[in-house]
Amino acid sequence: MSQVAFAVASIGIILLLGVFLKLLSERRGYPLTLFLLLLGIIVGPILGWFKPAENLTSISSFITLALILVLFDAGMGMNLKKISKNFAAPFAYGTITALLTVIFVAVIFKFLLGIEWVFALLLGSLLASTDLTIISPILRNLKVRPKLREYIELESSINSILAAVMVVILINFINTGTSLSFSVNVLSEGVQTLLYNIFVGVGLGLLFGYAILKFIKRLTMGEMPHIVMFGALFFTYALSEILGASGIATALAVGIVFGNSRLKVPNIIKSFGGEMELILVTFVYVILGAIISFEVMKTAILPAILLIGVVYFARFVGTKYFSEQFQPYTKFLILSSPRGITCAVLTLNYAYLFPNPELIIGLVFSVVLVSSFSMFALPKTLAVK
Repeated sequence: MSQVAFAVASIGIILLLGVFLKLLSERRGYPLTLFLLLLGIIVGPILGWFKPAENLTSISSFITLALILVLFDAGMGMNLKKISKNFAAPFAYGTITALLTVIFVAVIFKFLLGIEWVFALLLGSLLASTDLTIISPILRNLKVRPKLREYIELESSINSILAAVMVVILINFINTGTSLSFSVNVLSEGVQTLLYNIFVGVGLGLLFGYAILKFIKRLTMGEMPHIVMFGALFFTYALSEILGASGIATALAVGIVFGNSRLKVPNIIKSFGGEMELILVTFVYVILGAIISFEVMKTAILPAILLIGVVYFARFVGTKYFSEQFQPYTKFLILSSPRGITCAVLTLNYAYLFPNPELIIGLVFSVVLVSSFSMFALPKTLAVK
């Protein structure tokens, strides 16, 4: 069999397995991403059929496309009328848990790895976001209370945006050679960057989202409004990043416009977007599994387990003191924090800044793998009330 035929056959098999595993996860409540990661480990490090680590730049771009679609879909699913009534609680919880994760991870790994504070905080920021692609289907399958599901999904979106913004702030310190200290000037610069990223990112998303929706409403099916829409979405994300804003916030905001507009969104946008998302997410997690190096994992697996413990402790503190209404669901909230696609995108883009990039990639991807396994424990912690 020629290399081209083998590659085409592999893509076909992965897609078929992706659909099968998705159906299995929906019926049984298993985390789809875990099976895809394990499939990636089989075709990558075990069989050696797939070696994405040889071209990480292209892989990072591909994963970013999947992230944009995931965020757009999450935004479409947000009902602003409902969220506006209960926004403060998940916003506070998402912010606090993200910040606590960054601080706790930084403090521990500053002393374990002996790295500078700026890199310790950057590692914490890479791990601060919860993955919607993992947790949302599980929440739907478990028939979780709507308020609790909306709370977790909104909190996940918030900490993903904050994590990306904190990464940008810290990278700015690294690139400019600015000493990281807690002076007024440094804190002021950080706050300015934070506000610029979020407000400009959201503003671009709202502006372009409305413009895109108005434009595609005039198109006929033959003029392919779905292709125009997703092309414009990718462009808007890129423009936001070029302007130094948060592309993550932009993609989410475009989705919110489409999900809450009085203008009817063409059905093909929803169906085509869902199909594209499934294809891209399937390959993303297979790629992440294939990137994992057993040699690096031997070194990274124990620190990764420690990192998961730190993440869970941060969520425990956040739940205990900043989520009173869901105290009965403390264990569920703690475990509802898998790491995945956002962590992967940020890590692949910025791991090169660390003194040992391979170790950082191994650490983060080991955390993604371990946190996916923890999803099996979710149903045992939940008593639907």
